[in-house]
Amino acid sequence: MPDATPRPDADDRGRDRRHQRPGREHRLTPRFSADELAAIELAAAQAGMTTTGFCAEAAVAAARRVEAAALDPLREILADFQTELFAVRVAVGRIGTNLNQAVAAFNATGQAPEWLVTAALLCERRMERIDAVIALVDRRLR
Repeated sequence: MPDATPRPDADDRGRDRRHQRPGREHRLTPRFSADELAAIELAAAQAGMTTTGFCAEAAVAAARRVEAAALDPLREILADFQTELFAVRVAVGRIGTNLNQAVAAFNATGQAPEWLVTAALLCERRMERIDAVIALVDRRLR
């Protein structure tokens, strides 16, 4: 049964997307459920666009974001770098465990190893620097 919903006048339908000359030569015909179509129509109306223009703009924008993320070799390098930094952070955490053992020995014997204070300070500075670099990489990946 044909849809009896009146079609909007050209003035009411919203703006088309930016036209190109010569025109775009490829056409897709996506299919939507009633709920999906209602959501798209509402979003298009809120954007002041035609439904078709809105779909085209949204599809191209989504494709470019996926393409950029998938094809960005720097992103992959940074992700690998971030993984390595987390491994280094774990290793530094283990140093902290060793420092705890040195403190336990100090508590048991009353004698602190002469390197204990220097090692503790060095460990703390390294951990702060590693955390800063991890945060920087994380911000760049987002």
